[in-house]
Amino acid sequence: MIDIHSHLLYGVDDGSETLEDSIELLKKAQSDGITDIILTPHYIRNGEYRLKAKDIIKRYHDFIKEVKDYTDINLYIGNELYIHSELDNMILMKDILSLNNSKYVLVEFPFREYKDDYDEYLYNLDTLGYKIIIAHPERYKYVKDDKNFVRRWTDCGYLLQVNQNSLNKNDTRHMIYDWVAKGYVYFIASDAHNEYRPCILSDAYKNIVKNFNKDLADRLLINNPKCVLEDKYISKMPIVKKKFLGLF
Repeated sequence: MIDIHSHLLYGVDDGSETLEDSIELLKKAQSDGITDIILTPHYIRNGEYRLKAKDIIKRYHDFIKEVKDYTDINLYIGNELYIHSELDNMILMKDILSLNNSKYVLVEFPFREYKDDYDEYLYNLDTLGYKIIIAHPERYKYVKDDKNFVRRWTDCGYLLQVNQNSLNKNDTRHMIYDWVAKGYVYFIASDAHNEYRPCILSDAYKNIVKNFNKDLADRLLINNPKCVLEDKYISKMPIVKKKFLGLF
């Protein structure tokens, strides 16, 4: 399995705090069957976490050397980009990172309020040729209040990434099943931060196999993430039926 969203690069954001923490998370990820991870430290232009790309890349290369004796997982670098009017200019200036230097970018939003201006900021990235991945939409209040809110993103061709632990929560599980059935979800990732939010994906894989099918689980946790790593086109997700009715 391949994880496109994690905060295992220690000491740069609200994720892993120490090298030891990162090593433990990586060991657990490897035992879980994860083969590849994109490290995606937060970039928040007006916030606390705003290390520029050159500094993140240096930290990444140092990190690779520090953990190479503890894990066989392939590690890559990117950013989780907090929505901002300057994202398009910053990515052109190489101040922020796409996922593994691909045309895929991971974008996060405020948890409580969505401004219409954000649509323009996304459009500006889109016109540069970047493929936008929406980070954990199920966590946003405005989405929970209106599960059809995500149509403003999916209608534009943006790809939804949901968190693996959201499949275990009553307030998000059935909403995600609905999106999966409609072909809105393209990735399930860990969004790992610490021992309480670990880097695991096998439970989510089993969940999708049980409730939908194995081919869909492969796409969400292996094939589509691999396309991101290789900067390849991802074909449209199918509309599928859930095995067990009465859960939406």
